[in-house]
Amino acid sequence: MTKLDYILSVLWLLRTKGKLTAEQIAAELEVSVRTVYRYMDVLGLSGVPLISEAGHGGGFSLPDSFLAMPLFFDLSELKAMAHGVELARQAGDPYADALERALGKVKQRLNEYQQEDLRRHTSGFAAQHAEPSPELQKMLRTLEQAVADNRTLTLLYVKQSSDSGEERRIDPYGLFYRPNRWYLAAYCHARQAIRIFRADRIKAAAETGQRFVKPESFSIRQYIEEDAMRARPEEREAAVRLRGESDVLDSIAGLWFLKGCRIGREHHFLDMAMPEALMLEWLPHVLLSYGRQVQVMEPLRLKQAMADLAADLSRYYGSS
Repeated sequence: MTKLDYILSVLWLLRTKGKLTAEQIAAELEVSVRTVYRYMDVLGLSGVPLISEAGHGGGFSLPDSFLAMPLFFDLSELKAMAHGVELARQAGDPYADALERALGKVKQRLNEYQQEDLRRHTSGFAAQHAEPSPELQKMLRTLEQAVADNRTLTLLYVKQSSDSGEERRIDPYGLFYRPNRWYLAAYCHARQAIRIFRADRIKAAAETGQRFVKPESFSIRQYIEEDAMRARPEEREAAVRLRGESDVLDSIAGLWFLKGCRIGREHHFLDMAMPEALMLEWLPHVLLSYGRQVQVMEPLRLKQAMADLAADLSRYYGSS
């Protein structure tokens, strides 16, 4: 066994057999008493609240409060949880507060050394996040519960800000987050197909009292990865070529909606093949944010879309 296996074995012995002497532990593990004492030092430094009683009838044991704790976390796991809290708040996750409370409970079990070590490793990490919308977080909790319970919902869904909304009967399959927005993948009874709904455009959600059976083959992770490339048969494929600095082109190539596109790199050029509708819907807005750091070489349709978007913004701000 590795050293870690032996240390975990010590904990298991103390949890299952109660108070044990170093000699008893050494006999169980077939190691020396001196090695057992080294393991005890490691456990103490790791934050395990060992009780050590000297003399006749003494030995090592664990407090009752510790026996109720089933898990231990190393520094990398603690950092992951702390970073997870930050990222959950950045995404507006409806359970970010619960995650932070859970981390707080774990921190209470750490010794001073561990708390200081965790503080040093997390004080330099932050994720900027906007103030979460209470209405959106409440809606996300409602949707998440419906997904977990396989409950059919009736939504009031607004496609555009000027719309009064329309009623949709849906079977919610899963929630997912893309930069700055939450989405719901659901089977739409009216369209008789899976559709994606922006969570911030769902103004009301009511249970119908009915349940549904989600297809066993459905995977929310696989669905969102394939969604960007899910094109209609009549859509043409467009060949896009961009020119720019390598770091800028790398940034563009890593965008979530380009997953599944055929991408090639050649020095200061980025080549992509994608459905034309995808190109015209997303790329102009994204490329505009890079300003003159990137240049559209082809196709002409994308160049024109960029020019039209820039001209529209110029007229909008010029008129005001």
